[in-house]
Amino acid sequence: MLAGSYPMSVDAKARVTLPAVFRKQLIDGDSKTIYLLPLKECVNGFTPEGLEKFIDGLFIENGENRFDSRSRKDVQLKSRLWASAVEVDIDSAGRVALGKLDSAKVGTRERLGLTADVTVVGAGDHFEVWNTELWNTTQESFEDELDALLYRD
Repeated sequence: MLAGSYPMSVDAKARVTLPAVFRKQLIDGDSKTIYLLPLKECVNGFTPEGLEKFIDGLFIENGENRFDSRSRKDVQLKSRLWASAVEVDIDSAGRVALGKLDSAKVGTRERLGLTADVTVVGAGDHFEVWNTELWNTTQESFEDELDALLYRD
């Protein structure tokens, strides 16, 4: 389980160091491969199995797989998510090359603000990398709404 938030800096080669506690959970034997999936506000990091489970899970409804290979929307969603994912390795120093996001789609890091100060966030089965300023703003909003989210009355 990946949990917590860790302020980090992106180095001159566009790499970010993952927290040691995350690396222990993400590295499986000799396999150091993860997938980065950029979404609207941050980039998500998954193990290969985790990304497959995430994408397949989008089509699970009431415990049943509802993916329809004859539905353009289903096929587009699935193929575009896979096409957006970028394969990277965790290097010997525990760093991940965020620069590979730009080789897949130019300007991705800039759009997400992942060029200097970032926050690496545990999200259970995956991690997220946020622009620190955006993360802090998001957290302030969340803290203001926490009571309403926790309780029904």
